[in-house]
Amino acid sequence: MIHMEEMRQLLCRSYSGLRNRVVITADEWIGEGGEFIATAWLSQLCALVQERLVGGDYEQSAELFQLIERLLDEGDDSVKTAISTGFIEELQHQQCVEPALWQPLLGSSARAHCTAMNAFYGIDA
Repeated sequence: MIHMEEMRQLLCRSYSGLRNRVVITADEWIGEGGEFIATAWLSQLCALVQERLVGGDYEQSAELFQLIERLLDEGDDSVKTAISTGFIEELQHQQCVEPALWQPLLGSSARAHCTAMNAFYGIDA
């Protein structure tokens, strides 16, 4: 079972630039009491992914989305929730990158989550 700390390490190792981004944006994802706000941390990953996809940079995308799938399948409940809401749903709700550019990268668990969210919101996709 993958826990939060391991999740952060795996993501930083698999997607270059993420560590630097989360260091720069620490005020956005570290709470007043020093607590780690997982969804805010993952929104930094999502923003970085969006920037790269808009620029046509897919170099690390396959590896990242394979890791996202692994985290959904092997993560503890907090990791699964954080990945689902902080990354997948954030990517799903953003307006910068066309879904056709990132949806083919989704694994079966991530795709199922997107489908469930679309059904919940009554979106035909």
